[in-house]
Amino acid sequence: MKRLLLCICIFLSLIPLFLWGQGKVNKQSRGQKVAEYISLLTADSIKYWDCVIGSWGVALQKQGLEYMEYDERRHRRYAIQTCMSYLTSFSVDKRRKLKVFRYNSVSPAKLHWKGDILKLTEDTLIVKWEDSYANLLFIKSKDQSSPLKPALSLYNRRFPEMGVSKDSLREMAYSLYCTYREKKACPDTMLLVVKLKLNEEGKAVMAKYERTPPDSATYADFYNVFLSFVKSLPFTPERDIETKETFESTIILPFSFFAKESVAEMFRRELRKKRQAISKKKSTAK
Repeated sequence: MKRLLLCICIFLSLIPLFLWGQGKVNKQSRGQKVAEYISLLTADSIKYWDCVIGSWGVALQKQGLEYMEYDERRHRRYAIQTCMSYLTSFSVDKRRKLKVFRYNSVSPAKLHWKGDILKLTEDTLIVKWEDSYANLLFIKSKDQSSPLKPALSLYNRRFPEMGVSKDSLREMAYSLYCTYREKKACPDTMLLVVKLKLNEEGKAVMAKYERTPPDSATYADFYNVFLSFVKSLPFTPERDIETKETFESTIILPFSFFAKESVAEMFRRELRKKRQAISKKKSTAK
């Protein structure tokens, strides 16, 4: 009986030791999983992930576990301008919960947002952000060597500008309109909105009517010629005055013409003609 009691006591004394060892093994296993996730996310240094929806991506750096977003030109990207004063870091746990924190020298780290990693391989990352119905799919960027450039400041951004004055544009457009109106090949009243897409040089690569004119079939020739005229107008591209970079952009131009001009419009037109005649005379005299 004494032997039996002794065996039971020895067994019971070994249970805490066994549980401690098992917990240590589980803790090491969890630590290895987290290290593996971080290795896949950062490629042991820094890894660039391109989002398949939109022209942006995320860069995850192992040192400091830094999280950075970038645009299609590898510029740092921020949700709002004030975020530029903050740093962002990330963490991932054994359940593959990805968390992003935001902080600076004054404010402590605060959770910015979090999500679940649904898939993580060498070249694929799928994340479901909290409170979002859509899953974001990232693929390993083909460019893993180009470092990120500083963020572009909205204060340095200049929008496209037309290469002709508003008065000159009005004169050219109205002259074209009058040519077709004499042939009765255009409507008496016209309200048009043209949408232009400009490339990095400021050249219009696409032009279309924002809303299709109701009589577009009746006056198809006029509307086609007018659209070509607007597309041929010169523009300076959207640009950053600090970095000198230029960008693609989309602009909207409204046009309106009526069968009868108002007295004020007729007066302005005659005044412009007189000013042009005086300017021409002065330039000839020189």
